Amino acid sequence: MPVPRDDNQRIAGLQEVSAHLRQTGHPEYADRVDFVLTDEGAKFLNRMRWGAVADGKPNLALSVTPELRARLKALASENGTKLEETVREGFAKYIAGDWLPPTPTRARSASGVDKVNLNIRTSAEQRKQMRDLKADRSQELGFQVADSWVALAWLLEEFGLSVEDNLR
Repeated sequence: MPVPRDDNQRIAGLQEVSAHLRQTGHPEYADRVDFVLTDEGAKFLNRMRWGAVADGKPNLALSVTPELRARLKALASENGTKLEETVREGFAKYIAGDWLPPTPTRARSASGVDKVNLNIRTSAEQRKQMRDLKADRSQELGFQVADSWVALAWLLEEFGLSVEDNLR
């Protein structure tokens, strides 16, 4: 039997299942169905869904100015791509040794400069490979190589933006 698309019908169906379980002597199972229909049950299901997403595609937060975040999103859109796809390409080149990020410049101490997160879903497998390479690449490059720096440096290079002009 197909599941209805209408939310009210779905709720009614779950309520029918709960009632049936109570009538047939399975109140503990009915309570579990009833729980899903509560606000707390909805939060539980949402946590489960996002947990599964995070396991396969963990978030990587890049601290940037609001202007740079908007510019990167606009450039990705203009190029018909997504930032997460671009970062995955950069990670692949970094992992293969085909591209290395520049040494990060020390941001000038600029009080009052607003920073926001640019959140990008990455590949869990690539992030594991990045962790495995971190010690060797950090020694090779002479600085602690952070995933966020690799991602941001690649985005800047890929979209033709200079590090100096965009990281203050």
